Amino acid sequence: MAGIRKQKSISKIFAGYIILFCVITAVLVGFYSIMFIMFINSGLILPANYYERSIETQREAISKADKVSDVMPSGCSYAVYDAKGKLMETNVSDDKATDMMNRIKNNKTIDGKKLYKYIERKDGICIVQYRLNAEFANETLRRYLPNCEVMYNYSFIVVFIIEIFIISRLFRKRLNKEMDILKQTTAKVAMENLDFNVQYSGITEINDVISALDKMKEELSDSLKKQWKIEEARKSQISALAHDIKTPLTIIKGNSELLNELDLTETQKEFNDSILKESGNIEFYIKLLIDINKSQQSQSIVKESINSYEFINDIIKQGEFLCLNKNVKFASDVKEVSETFNGDISCVKRAVMNVLSNAVQYTPKRGRILFSVYNDDKYMHFIIEDSGRGFSKEELTMATEEFYQGDKSRNSRDHYGMGLYIAQTFVNKHGGIINLSNSEYLGGARVELTILK
Repeated sequence: MAGIRKQKSISKIFAGYIILFCVITAVLVGFYSIMFIMFINSGLILPANYYERSIETQREAISKADKVSDVMPSGCSYAVYDAKGKLMETNVSDDKATDMMNRIKNNKTIDGKKLYKYIERKDGICIVQYRLNAEFANETLRRYLPNCEVMYNYSFIVVFIIEIFIISRLFRKRLNKEMDILKQTTAKVAMENLDFNVQYSGITEINDVISALDKMKEELSDSLKKQWKIEEARKSQISALAHDIKTPLTIIKGNSELLNELDLTETQKEFNDSILKESGNIEFYIKLLIDINKSQQSQSIVKESINSYEFINDIIKQGEFLCLNKNVKFASDVKEVSETFNGDISCVKRAVMNVLSNAVQYTPKRGRILFSVYNDDKYMHFIIEDSGRGFSKEELTMATEEFYQGDKSRNSRDHYGMGLYIAQTFVNKHGGIINLSNSEYLGGARVELTILK
């Protein structure tokens, strides 16, 4: 499989990040342990048994001292009782001192990390409460901060959370980088941009999907090429057939016109007129086929700067001429538009005139047609409204389809609805759209051509 990098499965990549996470965590634990030991050795932190050792060191002094507070290690709570059980000296409240005495009597000398022990004196006992945990050597730090074990745990948790965030971010970044390759491939295929070499990722599962997309891309490309060739052949055949028909048709029409100059009976003249009429219909259909072929040709449009007012005035003149032949009233409503817009002038004109011709076709004598123009920041809008019968519900969705005939009950073969199809083809080439609706103002059809400026 060409272009594939060294790849791993997602499970292996994930396992790699888990191992990295465990290694970093172990390093952090080791680092914190070493730092803790160094702080203890340097005297910045007191070891957990510091108070217990200090009390044992001062045991004899405490047993003999007249004033225990002078020899009691800092950070310890104590209560001195005489032989009769009377409280003689303490650095805690009376209730706390009583609780300390009860614990000694009941042999409850451990309360979590608090420990209690008593030292016999010649005239009573001294009960001492101390903690079995590491502490800051600095008294100010002991007073305002939690004990150093809590601080140690809190700081480790914070660093641990940061580690999780960084590792997960690295994993997500790696995964997103590989997924971007898949997204780019699917986007190109979706836009039918099939002329590209597929780039593979470093993840097995993603490569499986990309490989399937590559196969689909090749099959789709072959299918589109075959379809394009068939379509081009069809267009060539239609174009050739249309031109081939014109020669015998011209002969038939010419001979029929010559026959009309002879002295024909009424019946013969009627038959000959019918031949001329149907010859005219065939000419019309041939022209439609040629127009369709031209509108479907794949060559790109040539955009240029079009003078808006000159273009609009030209359309108005042609619209007035079309309406004059059918005794239809033509009106225009041109808003203030930008001086120029970009487009292929021939294509845009044919699109507008095809819609205008349709409107004249379906507007009854003495009817009305309104041609409106306005623009916004991105588009030019050309609107043609008529006072004809308007669009049916079916026509609103299908009138722009090729060879759509509209009202199937009509016997007339003069028009096959090609005008809207051809107009839509040219408008689409300009990145625009056609909207069909019924006119609230004139009661007939309303067609809006939106052209990208």
